[in-house]
Amino acid sequence: MPVAPTAHVYHRPLEPDSQDSLAKLARLVRPGSKVLDLGAGPGVLGRYLAEALHCVVDGVEYNPAAAAEAAPWYRRLECADLEQIALADLFAGCRYDFIICADILEHLRRPGDLLAQLTDLLAPDGRVLLSVPNVAHAGLIGELLAGDFRYRPEGLLDETHLRFFSRASLLRLLEERGLRSVALDATVVELDRSEFADRWADGGWASSLAPELVRALLDRPEALIYQFVVTAIPADGVTVAVESVPAGAAAAARAALTARLAPLARPGVASLSVAIVTYAPDLAVLPDVLARLDRAVAHARQQSLLRDARLVLVDNGPGPDWRQPLRRLLETAELAMETDLLSGHGNVGYGAGHNLALWRRGGGDFHLILNPDVLLEEDALSEGLAFLAAHPGAGLVAPASRDKAGRRQYLCKAYPTVLDLALRGFAPGWLRRRFQARLDRYELRDRIGDTLLWDPPITSGCFMLCRRQVLERIGGFRPEFFLYFEDFDLSLRLASSVRLACVPAVRIVHLGGHASRKGARHIGLFLRSAIRFFNRHGWRWW
Repeated sequence: MPVAPTAHVYHRPLEPDSQDSLAKLARLVRPGSKVLDLGAGPGVLGRYLAEALHCVVDGVEYNPAAAAEAAPWYRRLECADLEQIALADLFAGCRYDFIICADILEHLRRPGDLLAQLTDLLAPDGRVLLSVPNVAHAGLIGELLAGDFRYRPEGLLDETHLRFFSRASLLRLLEERGLRSVALDATVVELDRSEFADRWADGGWASSLAPELVRALLDRPEALIYQFVVTAIPADGVTVAVESVPAGAAAAARAALTARLAPLARPGVASLSVAIVTYAPDLAVLPDVLARLDRAVAHARQQSLLRDARLVLVDNGPGPDWRQPLRRLLETAELAMETDLLSGHGNVGYGAGHNLALWRRGGGDFHLILNPDVLLEEDALSEGLAFLAAHPGAGLVAPASRDKAGRRQYLCKAYPTVLDLALRGFAPGWLRRRFQARLDRYELRDRIGDTLLWDPPITSGCFMLCRRQVLERIGGFRPEFFLYFEDFDLSLRLASSVRLACVPAVRIVHLGGHASRKGARHIGLFLRSAIRFFNRHGWRWW
């Protein structure tokens, strides 16, 4: 079936750490694998697999111009119509670890005929990887409700699409053709970032929809799924099929529903959840932390910026001995907010502990990640919430911080190099002084002061005031960062969709802000997390 090339879509470079479907598919491929790429286009995926993962890649592409562009990256690339060829004949004797159909099935009149051919070309333990657009995206359904079904040069209603899939219809088609899903992932596109944004903007027709209809559109786990990304194997090898919608996609839909309905219920007033993760905390300091938090919440309420707040205290402490002291602390603190103690799960790590709080029921419109050694100034929350209300494109607020002696702390950072981290964490004082100018640049000392700083690359996890739906959309912290670099990773992922801001009017005192010497265990954790960070985001040595 001819597919008209759309260069503005298919020529976009593959960003390996992004959340688009091509990057998600690429991350599923093991290095050194044999891969068959069906619908290769101009070879963006094939090039990455060959160059970065050292795979042996064969492919099929209908368009001669695209095939010619892709050919250098493929061992063998056939220019042929996928609806007219027999793959087993064309690639006789070949067996592939992965067969990829990246955004191709929707362009075929009979996609099932192609799927039925794939099992014969799979190696033992081979996988079929595919991505398709979701016709049940809330924006598309909403546009249809308005009486429109508008094809576009790209997007869910790409003018070259011939078939349309929901989650159920896709999984059913796979099963009919001898395949079963063993992993279901998805890309998520918020309504205001989609081709349907004008419909959902303030003043658009969706603003006049009845709340019941809005709920019907958005109260579905797959409401904001833009594309499904499926891993499938021959059905006879499946013991447990995976068909559930990824948690992050479901959370994004819930957040969108909340955001859409919230103004109807509580115009101009937000709710806040606060998470504090502790590990054997200083019980002489924590009461002051909670008291200062309580005063900041009260101030935001007085300013009509906050309706209610909830504190989730996460006990990552060793054994059960900390549960009762922390419970007594919450009881005696008499906080003017709902409190919740999570305990008994053991030390799951800083980021994973915060995720426990993030996914707790009853979360607010905004979410504050707070260290147990941070004292808020009375107006800190008021200033942060007012800033977010005034700047819809901002998704995270970082504070101006001082230590208990009043010295300025530089919580925001540039993207680190290995040399920066080595100097800052392990070098003796005399050596750090020789590189002070370099360390100053790393700590953004020439940019952090009494004026607003937009888009710092890295923000500290000791205080992160975020839009909750943004945190949920990216899945919170990555739990593989047990300790160290979880905030670095989170900052970079947040910055891919929203702006970060260091707001000097948001003031804190960070009692633990000056790093102490690390013991052997912490050095090991630091190094492991550093390697994970650089492997994910890119190595910079000096």
